[in-house]
Amino acid sequence: MARAQSSQGNVADGKAVFAAAGCVACHGAQAQGTSMAPAIAPPPLELPAMIRYVRQPAGKMPPIPESSASDQQLADVFAYLQSLAPKSSSADELKGNAANGKKLFVAYGCYECHGREGAGAITGPRIGPPAITLAAVLRYVRAPTGQMPPYTAKVVSDQDLADIYAFLKSFPTPRPAKDIPLLNE
Repeated sequence: MARAQSSQGNVADGKAVFAAAGCVACHGAQAQGTSMAPAIAPPPLELPAMIRYVRQPAGKMPPIPESSASDQQLADVFAYLQSLAPKSSSADELKGNAANGKKLFVAYGCYECHGREGAGAITGPRIGPPAITLAAVLRYVRAPTGQMPPYTAKVVSDQDLADIYAFLKSFPTPRPAKDIPLLNE
């Protein structure tokens, strides 16, 4: 049985695990990102979502089994990544308005690629409810990968993105497939 991770990680241990597990090779020594992998400091996901992603990643990243890095070690890496982040950002100060975010989601045409509730469509992935932080959304929208075009602050303000983020966070998290009887017959 997996040991439950603590809510607090150890920064020094996380730095060691980050290097030993090979994260440095793709993400850079300060998790600043390279041509091979994106920046991950500050962590773009909350700890539970990061652990799930590390265990079953998308794209080129290899899965990291618990035999290679325990959940506690990943909590330590998370603490290390948080320590690399600037202590304050404009995203920390923004408060989103879900009602305005719903209007902006339509006005900016987000629904055209991501569906009316951010659940994904043929042309764009699921983005709601987001498992990533507002700061990560801001970074991604400004410098996306894949087919999404970049949106500068002149086109979509940080406050508008905070409102859209609040709108997407207003939806309940979908049930896991294992909890849907029809999918398990």
